[in-house]
Amino acid sequence: MLLGHFPPIIYGFFIVLGTMITLSSSTFFGMWMGIEINLMSFIPIILNNESNEKSSEATVKYFLIQAFASAVMIFGAFYFYYYGGSLNSKSPNILVTLALCMKLGMAPFHFWFPKVMEGLNWVGALLLLTWQKIAPLVMLSLFFHHNVLIFMALSSAMIGAISGIIEPSSRKILAFSSISHMGWITATMCFSTIWMNYFFLYCLTSIILCMSFWFLNVNYFVQLASMPESEARFIVFVNLLSLGGLPPLMGFVPKYAVFMVLSENTFVLAILIFSSLITLYFYVRMCMHSFSLYKTIASLAGHVLKRKPLKHFYILSIITSISILGIVPLSLIHF
Repeated sequence: MLLGHFPPIIYGFFIVLGTMITLSSSTFFGMWMGIEINLMSFIPIILNNESNEKSSEATVKYFLIQAFASAVMIFGAFYFYYYGGSLNSKSPNILVTLALCMKLGMAPFHFWFPKVMEGLNWVGALLLLTWQKIAPLVMLSLFFHHNVLIFMALSSAMIGAISGIIEPSSRKILAFSSISHMGWITATMCFSTIWMNYFFLYCLTSIILCMSFWFLNVNYFVQLASMPESEARFIVFVNLLSLGGLPPLMGFVPKYAVFMVLSENTFVLAILIFSSLITLYFYVRMCMHSFSLYKTIASLAGHVLKRKPLKHFYILSIITSISILGIVPLSLIHF
């Protein structure tokens, strides 16, 4: 393939460049151009995933969705500038808001996101969960329509929480968790600027959990039940519960900050809290099932399963300690 002539660092450079252009641009067209550079640089990274048969399908879906969203976004801008800004700006803002939410994979435009995640390796999945969301979120914070964004934020929080209940795939669990967290971030965006703090801590917890899945080679949660290393299950589920926002783990810190900001918006806060409780419910249920299933497998085998040395144990221990002890230093931060 022609893509093989270029090392991944080249595409990584243009991914960073596209995001930097969006963040530093003072015009809408410059921001749009940065997002397009970012899009075209991310596609080869998906195609270079030779170990996953779904990478080609994921590439086509990702390109079509992002291209359509970009077309809607630039159409909204042209519509506004064509009339010289004399018309009410709500219509263009609605179009731009919908397009950026589609790029972020928010409900009800979320159907492509879990399917694309299935076709990625862990490096690509981590980029899609974190870095690829920076530019659309920054643009959304500048051009959003308040009522539309609130509706989509609450829809994302609930749909992301409910859809992950029956998913056995670790990549899809991360995808639906991302959809739910985008609901929290965009709902906070409508009332405060602490969404940037929330997004930073979300990226940190996602990096820790993706590294845990990557190093332990866990693609489905059933695989954890057959692992005789109890440390592996402990590491995965501590980081998973941190991503869900269970106190006193690090993932609870940004949600506590959102509680303080949205204390007067009880309706929005109640829906967000309810969605978070649903997420924690099936995370805890997966933890209990995996530990009990391991005991069942061991008893049927008639002996204790043979333990193997855990790869990257020290790295996994360090990143897990960040999830456990992260609330101590981060609690001193004034959001």
